Amino acid sequence: MIEPKAIRIALVMLTFNQRDKTLECLANLKTIEEPPFTVVLWDNGSQDGTVEAVSQAFPQVVAHHHTENLGVAPGRNAAAEFAIKRLSPTHLLFLDNDMLLEPNFVTGLLQPFLEDPRVGQTQAKLRFMYDKERLNDGGGCRVTFWLGRTLPVGYGEIDRGQHDQRKPCVACGGAMMVRTEIFQQLGGFDTKFGHLGPDDLDFSLRLSKAGYLALYTPEAVAYHEVTHTYGADYGEKYARLKAYNWFVFMRRHASIPQQLAFFFAGLPYLTATIIVREIRRGNLGALRGLARGVLDFFRPLLGSGKS
Repeated sequence: MIEPKAIRIALVMLTFNQRDKTLECLANLKTIEEPPFTVVLWDNGSQDGTVEAVSQAFPQVVAHHHTENLGVAPGRNAAAEFAIKRLSPTHLLFLDNDMLLEPNFVTGLLQPFLEDPRVGQTQAKLRFMYDKERLNDGGGCRVTFWLGRTLPVGYGEIDRGQHDQRKPCVACGGAMMVRTEIFQQLGGFDTKFGHLGPDDLDFSLRLSKAGYLALYTPEAVAYHEVTHTYGADYGEKYARLKAYNWFVFMRRHASIPQQLAFFFAGLPYLTATIIVREIRRGNLGALRGLARGVLDFFRPLLGSGKS
């Protein structure tokens, strides 16, 4: 087990054309004094002067401007590689830039690593920024394979302490810490999922399968604005990628009974629901995208027997 004095934490944050939001998040981070950590800001091709503003206001932040938007999973991987080369951290803390943290946040995520060598990943408790008594995430993600659904534990509940126990979880990527050596061992986030995930859930499940513990730690609390900069429109491209990603994710992690339940029960239900909803919206592109996403996944299987 690593000694506390040997721990070096790199807090990795992505941003894309969100200068003011990023500055607000960094101002909040400056109020957290223990344990020490270094912020690594990876700018995914912003055109709003984010890096210049950050460098002026927070010179202690290691800020890097990339020339293009790599997306979330590739961007996180690139940022982590950049942080590892520059700082040699023992732990990587991935944080979305639409979070404000309570003072004990970093300590809360780190403490389980000091207590149990099996811990490879920790995830925070999230409340909504504009409804601070209500939970956004109280225990990682609950994956229901047969219904094709992922939903944070406790989502929308008033936080009365009902999710205040540490427990194993499928960790989301926006407020989590991981041992650097494990992140490297697993090859980081799988970029096959592109912009729309669930690369973070896939990473957490792969971590657990490798014999490490992913742990929800309610001592670490953050307030999440819950902003999305991609996929607000359920258009053809969005639907196609989401459908394809789900099949990849399910084939990798769901049991055979779960997959059968999805194909014979969940998929017909979801298809009917989406068809009715999108026809009412007049959004036929989404229906084409859904069909193409399914075909994208099955075409190589039918052709070569491999995914």
